[in-house]
Amino acid sequence: MEILSLALTFFIVANPIGNSPTILSLLRHYPFERQRIIMFRESVISLLIALFFLFFGEMFLNALHISRYSLVLTGGIVLFLLALKMIFHSSGPAEADQTKQEPFIVPIATPMISGAGLMTVIMVNAAAEHNNIKIFFAILIAWIGVTGVLVTSPYIQKLIGRNGMAALEQIMGMILGLISMNMIVDALRLFVQTQ
Repeated sequence: MEILSLALTFFIVANPIGNSPTILSLLRHYPFERQRIIMFRESVISLLIALFFLFFGEMFLNALHISRYSLVLTGGIVLFLLALKMIFHSSGPAEADQTKQEPFIVPIATPMISGAGLMTVIMVNAAAEHNNIKIFFAILIAWIGVTGVLVTSPYIQKLIGRNGMAALEQIMGMILGLISMNMIVDALRLFVQTQ
């Protein structure tokens, strides 16, 4: 159950539902089959980025002498800002459609899917759990969902429309806001304990 809870958190932070309309607008000049191939490839690349931060994130933090409560507090703030962006998302015209070059790694794999929020959440949970296998399986389960949403997003958008996608993103933003507040409270508790 804990693995599924972590997987759901990673899935919400990756935000494939909220990012789908932007990604679709970036890929609208490509044939339908090519869009699906690009989305699958970018999903795999974003998974590799997430796994990199799982296995090497702690080494990076230790090298910078960053305390655990600093990481958790920063993660909570980043997630809260991300939650606000998801809740109050403006559905204006898509940006970054100036180039005809096929997107590769940037901007879809990172920062759209594996962005700063996800990297922080992975490192926070890896530091708290001390069980990389559990986090690894949670990431894999989350990415089954992320890939599924990305590859089927043209169908989902046709089914529920842009307004439906926006409503789903706002609901996920509310859940993410709750998770971020919990992280901030945990960070403050850790700070008090270490003083």
